[in-house]
Amino acid sequence: MSDYNVYAYNKPADELIPFIYDSLTKDHISRYLYSYIPNCDLNRLKDIPWQKMEKAEKDCWSHAHRLLDFKKGDWILHINVPEYGKVTAARIVGEYTYQEKLPSPWEDGRYTFTVEDVFTFDRNDPRVHPYLSSRLKLQRSLWRIYCVDEFERSLKLLRGDTTEEISENHHLIQETNEILEKFAQRVQANNPGKRLEHLMAGIFREIPGVTDVKENGSGWGTDYGADLIVSYRTGVIPELENEQTLVVQIKSYEGEHWNTEAVEQLKTAIGKFHASMGLIITTGKRTEALEKAFADLSKEIKDTPIYLMADSELAKFIMRYGMDVLLS
Repeated sequence: MSDYNVYAYNKPADELIPFIYDSLTKDHISRYLYSYIPNCDLNRLKDIPWQKMEKAEKDCWSHAHRLLDFKKGDWILHINVPEYGKVTAARIVGEYTYQEKLPSPWEDGRYTFTVEDVFTFDRNDPRVHPYLSSRLKLQRSLWRIYCVDEFERSLKLLRGDTTEEISENHHLIQETNEILEKFAQRVQANNPGKRLEHLMAGIFREIPGVTDVKENGSGWGTDYGADLIVSYRTGVIPELENEQTLVVQIKSYEGEHWNTEAVEQLKTAIGKFHASMGLIITTGKRTEALEKAFADLSKEIKDTPIYLMADSELAKFIMRYGMDVLLS
């Protein structure tokens, strides 16, 4: 088992990307945001009781306190840096450092780590393991990548440090992705419109822990942005279980998915149904426009996790949970 962790930082605002990327590649410094007020050092904030923090201090602490758990040898992956679809990775070699004074004109990025082994790759590169690729498409400010083995294998492939076995797996992964894309296309072709919603409702009912799936309304304005309302139970032991709500917006698309109305609909659904999580499912391919709108919503409703499941990711989801439904 690897003795390091892998973390991902979500895309910064467009105007901050050059600052973040130059810091990585020229200065070997990884920067994290949510440090936009003076004197927001995490080592100071950790000693302040929550009820005594100012609102901005709470925002900084809630988004960044996990940085204090990072250690030398861990990897940080900067998503969509320097551009959409790219990931810049760096290995930590120094302790967490707070930089109060930033170079002009920058006003955020004070949380830093000294790094090395900085390199950039395409998260859709066939050499990137499919599971890792999907984890790099989440939308949160900071999250841990719980697939270190897949990261190591992908890292070796991307750097050309391969064995014959890994090389064969690379071709297998590439061929599998092509099959999954075709599978998603056939799902879309055979389940147009509301039929896709019915199919997905049946699949969600097969997932362990799901207690109810409501197929909601018949169109935008009557369903309040939720095609499905999924109730599920969480908890370590039965005595601590509680019921959560997932709202799902489903779109049937061919080719690339550029229309962003589903994002606004998901926002409406989360507010209307007080959802714990939100999910957009599309048979189309991710696009920069869709992901940008999705990332903007994630920042706006930062306390509610949301996810975009597209194309081959949908195919994997159906193959995992829904083959009995699909073949019935």
